Amino acid sequence: MALNTELIGKEYAPHTITVEREHVLGFARAIAEDAPVIVDAEAARAAGYPDQLAPPTFVTTMQIMTSAQIVADPELGLDYARVVHGEQAYEWHRPIHVGDSLTAVPRIADISSKGPLEFLVIEAEIKDAVGETVVTARTTLLSRGTAGGGG
Repeated sequence: MALNTELIGKEYAPHTITVEREHVLGFARAIAEDAPVIVDAEAARAAGYPDQLAPPTFVTTMQIMTSAQIVADPELGLDYARVVHGEQAYEWHRPIHVGDSLTAVPRIADISSKGPLEFLVIEAEIKDAVGETVVTARTTLLSRGTAGGGG
């Protein structure tokens, strides 16, 4: 069954997190990141940041949590067993640091097809506590064999 293109532009519930030091350090260890501005608050402050920075891919965990609402939406008609991850992209406006309160509002940015594949583009504007966009995260998922009602 093809994806419901009438949902293009639909926004889902916001998700808010506070960037906590122990989560940043755990994430940094998991990806073997050892840059001083990421693992040491004093080094980050000496470099002119308000606190230690989160690795750029730290927002991926937030993107996964917000995208879950979309892939589980029964109106979309997505069979997750047919899905492969196609692409991940970030448009940065400023670094994320410990203490940031971030809110992501996920939405379906696009649904298109090519041959038997459908491309579901999920976008989340991730904003700080004052409403400034910190990063725009985009995920493209491929639904195999569903274009044109095939399956």
